[in-house]
Amino acid sequence: MPVKRKKWNISTVCMMALLIAMMFLLKRFAAIETPHMKINFASLPVVLASMMFGPVEGAIVAVVGELIAQITGIYGLSPTTFIWIWPPAIRALVVGFTALWVRNTGSRLENRPVICYVSCVMGAILTTTGNTFGMWLDSLFYRTSFTPVLFITPARYVTGVVTAVLVATVCIPLMHGLRRSGVLKYAD
Repeated sequence: MPVKRKKWNISTVCMMALLIAMMFLLKRFAAIETPHMKINFASLPVVLASMMFGPVEGAIVAVVGELIAQITGIYGLSPTTFIWIWPPAIRALVVGFTALWVRNTGSRLENRPVICYVSCVMGAILTTTGNTFGMWLDSLFYRTSFTPVLFITPARYVTGVVTAVLVATVCIPLMHGLRRSGVLKYAD
């Protein structure tokens, strides 16, 4: 049986662009950042895109949003920018593939809150692991010490999990509202 390919329409592209802009704004202006830890809700648009459209679209929102944030940030475009744009896509893939799996069972991810929370937390843990790996690669590239990262890593995992629970708590009713309003009629 051939796999049905989903076509992108102008509504999908526009919603993805809005989510990319939302990710940039949440990452840049609504964040607390230290050299080794960031607390922000930039994962909210990534999770929304993954729940609405799937893993590919969620990953595009994550990668493009992170690329814009990296280029416009304090480091600008650097040799290691490529390392930093991929970890946010991990969350999109985890949540997006979970949403597809739940959709194949005849439900939606927002209607299965336990699975939604678990996928968001797993995505956060894997994203933090990806960011830690990125810090290690960055330390190799620039010949800096990775030791300070080791001391703060447990706190980074805790803030990632807490943020993931908060993001899932916001996304579930938000997805219900978007579906009721008819905004997502072209998303499925």
